[in-house]
Amino acid sequence: MEKWALLDIRINQYNDFNEVYGFVAAHDIIRFTAMVMNEVVDRFGTTDDFIGHAGGDNFIIITHEDCADDITQNLKLRFADEVLSHYNFLDREQGYIWSTNESGESVQTTLMTLAIGVVSPSRYQFADIREITEMAAEARRAEAG
Repeated sequence: MEKWALLDIRINQYNDFNEVYGFVAAHDIIRFTAMVMNEVVDRFGTTDDFIGHAGGDNFIIITHEDCADDITQNLKLRFADEVLSHYNFLDREQGYIWSTNESGESVQTTLMTLAIGVVSPSRYQFADIREITEMAAEARRAEAG
């Protein structure tokens, strides 16, 4: 694939969800995310695309550069809409969950979203694979805000 793009994807607020709902429900989120990614890539990507689970709440997609924006937008929309079914009614209605911060205090945490950083040779210059992954993670963190 000559004109490729790497999407670095993280599930925001995943650890808080895991804390509140438990590891079984959190594992279901990983499976759910992978299934949504597969469906979106099937629809908006190419047959040469790669979907990978980098571990924890991180995923990657390698696709054709022309498909990257459509995959990114549709993945975020599908995830935001469908992840709500993994929360109980009260949490969905209020739009947050109560979790514990590093100081042990109870805090409101927004519902899960996806942060996606996109890098490609037309957007960035790379010297090696390490720079590609670092720039992708940086783009994702900047997008997450």
